[in-house]
Amino acid sequence: MEKSNILSEPNNTKLDRIAESNEQRQEKQRKETRSIVTPYAFEVAPFLFGTPLASPIRRAMALLIDLLFVAILSGVSGNALAVFVAGLLWMSTRRLKRENRSSRLIYGIRAGALSLFLLGFLGGVNDQFFNLESPDQNVQTSSDLNFEETDAKTAIAVTLFTAKYLIDINALNEGTFEGDCELPFHCWQLVGEEFVEGLPSLDIKASTAGEMLSEFLQNAEQQLSDVEYQALEMNLKTLFETKKFKQSENESINQDVLTDPQNIEEVLEPGLETSPENKQQSSFLDHSVIKWMQGIVSDLGLGFGWAAFYFTATMGLLKGQTIGKKILGIKVIKLDGSALNLWESFGRYGGYGAGLATGLMGFLQVFWDPNRQAIQDKISETLVIRKID
Repeated sequence: MEKSNILSEPNNTKLDRIAESNEQRQEKQRKETRSIVTPYAFEVAPFLFGTPLASPIRRAMALLIDLLFVAILSGVSGNALAVFVAGLLWMSTRRLKRENRSSRLIYGIRAGALSLFLLGFLGGVNDQFFNLESPDQNVQTSSDLNFEETDAKTAIAVTLFTAKYLIDINALNEGTFEGDCELPFHCWQLVGEEFVEGLPSLDIKASTAGEMLSEFLQNAEQQLSDVEYQALEMNLKTLFETKKFKQSENESINQDVLTDPQNIEEVLEPGLETSPENKQQSSFLDHSVIKWMQGIVSDLGLGFGWAAFYFTATMGLLKGQTIGKKILGIKVIKLDGSALNLWESFGRYGGYGAGLATGLMGFLQVFWDPNRQAIQDKISETLVIRKID
């Protein structure tokens, strides 16, 4: 019996060594060499299995809350943005220091942050100085303050209203160039009337509404002849004055006010008579949801601006949560279960642009993707989960 135990010991030792060598080989294979295809970068951490995912509705509501904050921030100057970004870069060096990163890298980022802070701060002081010195700029600034005196709700309404008609103006220009609108005057007339009809609903001052109408007419002037422009200007300003009178006297908006067609015919060329066929020229103005969303995104500054700063800073500093996600109780994590750093948060923000570029399909894939991953999640290798305390 003792003899058999002695003989079995070498065999057991040999098997242990084989098993240990296999484990070591597998461990080496798991290391990313970037020279062969490996499955490990796409693996989901086992402890995440069974974690509840955030529903598409909850994610959409969180995004709307975040866009509300972006809309509020978009009214702040670029100099303030530079100061905030500098602060964000400086805070990021603390994490690099805890990770024992190169001191040269840390000092380089801090030097850049300090330079950016000085540029933003001195730029803001410089703007204030020249605004005090220049009377013309003071007049322009006081007119621009009409928007700032309104509350956040009104500011967002003006932003969305402006974005919609910026898209309409672009469509008018494209339609005229491509021949979709054979009589540009009638197309501008229809859009202009709708524009004026909507101004009273914004709850803004008459002077601000007048500035918005003037900007609309400036765009029309580039596309119309002098005679057509004069007719459009007269009709829209007449309608605008009527709207102001109706709103101030009756505190209501009369949607049935129309311009006198005889005034149009007096100044138009003979070939521009109004007809039912011409009214159908505005069919090309029916825009898709995609273009409308792109207009809102452009107007809110979803480029390298406040939106980039907001989504990067909140996602990085709040460990995978923006303010909207925190309110709705959801969180973004990487596939390995760890939190996103600032660079990864910025990369995920870039996925929103990819979602728009794919015609919103990148966002809609959360409805059929097995793990509810939208295109920004695919790009950054993240999951959006319900945060259960």
